[in-house]
Amino acid sequence: MLSRVLWARFVFAALFLIVSYLTITPNTETVEQGFDIAEWFSAMVFRTPEFGDKIAHFAAYGALGASALWAQLLMFGKKRWTPLLLAAYGAALEGVQAIGGVRSPELLDSAANALGAMAGFGGAFLLCRLLTLKQRRSGEVKRTLDN
Repeated sequence: MLSRVLWARFVFAALFLIVSYLTITPNTETVEQGFDIAEWFSAMVFRTPEFGDKIAHFAAYGALGASALWAQLLMFGKKRWTPLLLAAYGAALEGVQAIGGVRSPELLDSAANALGAMAGFGGAFLLCRLLTLKQRRSGEVKRTLDN
């Protein structure tokens, strides 16, 4: 049976490929169909669906950030660099969009990518800490997520 870390690495790799493809694909019609949930959420929270694109960016990079923590990915030997490098990757992909001529890069998309990566990573970190505390209190001793 595969370990949880190996599964998390598989999930991260799959999400990484999907997010990368959706960010740089020149066919925006297939990408736009996936924004319905994000636009609905935007309409519920902000009373306008205009921020659906930014919510989709935030959610995608949030999922990448969380899965990177659970996959125990190390950048420069530390976990703390992971969300920053994901944010830089998101900004780089936004720049790549300009090459095709069909899509254009947006600074707010890059900001949503960065905030999502940091929020996902930070949220997953806090969840892991809470679970570790719960396990310690119940007498179970597990390996913590230090680094």
